[in-house]
Amino acid sequence: MARTLTALAVIAGVLAVAWLVRRLRPATAPAAAPAYSVPAQLARWDFAQPDAEWLLAVFTSKTCSTCAAVMKAAEGLADESLAVQEVEYRRHGELHRRYTVDAVPLSVLADRSGAVCASLAGPATAEELSALITSVR
Repeated sequence: MARTLTALAVIAGVLAVAWLVRRLRPATAPAAAPAYSVPAQLARWDFAQPDAEWLLAVFTSKTCSTCAAVMKAAEGLADESLAVQEVEYRRHGELHRRYTVDAVPLSVLADRSGAVCASLAGPATAEELSALITSVR
């Protein structure tokens, strides 16, 4: 009987220590994907060529190392139905704030009414931007 009580006491002690260790160990959260805001609607009169069928607004910053390449890729896609405009932070900071753009580069495709139909954050090639536009048109 004494052995049984000793064994139960040892098991209870082990369980108590395991519970305590688990409670004291910091919870590890999975790595979260970077969060950024994408506007749902643009006021087309805020941008050049408000009457164009489509607008590709590329939000950039002079301090962004990849923004220039994205803008160059986007400029090559402009045509009579697609207006492409750079929205650089120092020149158009009010637009970055109004549309809560908090990460650059951010390419936003809006229709004639200003509804954002697609977006692409981060580095993008001309082929990726073209595929984005084609998927919506």
